[in-house]
Amino acid sequence: MVVVAIWFREDFTPAEFMVNSLVQSSEVTTLRVKWSGIVVCNILFYIAMLSFTVMETLNTPIIQAELGLSQSAAVRYSSIFLTCTSVFSFLTFAIATPLGKKFGERKMMSIAFSMSAVAYMFFYPMGPGYIPKVEWTPLDNVTIVNTTVEVTGCNWQNSWCIKQHQLNIAQFVVANSILLFSYPLSVVLLLSRTSKILGPHPQGTVMGILTAVGSLSRAVGPAIFTALFQSLGPPACVYVLAPALAVASLLTFLGRNHLDSFQSRHEKLQRDLFT
Repeated sequence: MVVVAIWFREDFTPAEFMVNSLVQSSEVTTLRVKWSGIVVCNILFYIAMLSFTVMETLNTPIIQAELGLSQSAAVRYSSIFLTCTSVFSFLTFAIATPLGKKFGERKMMSIAFSMSAVAYMFFYPMGPGYIPKVEWTPLDNVTIVNTTVEVTGCNWQNSWCIKQHQLNIAQFVVANSILLFSYPLSVVLLLSRTSKILGPHPQGTVMGILTAVGSLSRAVGPAIFTALFQSLGPPACVYVLAPALAVASLLTFLGRNHLDSFQSRHEKLQRDLFT
């Protein structure tokens, strides 16, 4: 936590910019927050959080169904996989800000959403072969009289288990690897861009709303996509999230003028005043 606090220190550019401005008092009163940009950031943040929430929620059932594992084994392997890949995700958080400064935050945001859309396309089962046959693993219950069974592989109640091709393990690894790079990249740049849109204006309320939008995504996403997964299987991610992320990438590109920072708008106002 100390390392994160040191690395993600607050950007003082807006404050320094305001102190050094010769006409700050008269211009700031006329230069208001660009609320259209804040709305765009909230929509993008919702989609970004939804993409990670779905991956986090469906990792275990996908591993169980596609590899023919028991639920307990799938949970264990999913936990190990997410723990190992979290290191890669942390490194992405570290390089997100330098990438945004070098190539432009809006451009990198659009690239990140495009990468996430491509990643979810990899969740479409391509084989070879079909999902492993459902088997049953007996588990001894605490009572001696009764015994319970644990489903292994795809749940027989889901009709797609019988006729759907298997998701290749290489596809699964590639999809998750791309997401663990694109998700933190998009989130960090979105938070940075929101702060820059606000500039010297109070940021607490807007950032609180942004956090609430992310919480809403994490609350609604698992419920909806669990139901979709039970009906469609892994292609549910392809049918819903890939188009949503593609729209987010397009929205970032088309709405780039709404995502102008306060500093760039202030500089433009200065040029208009002195020319």
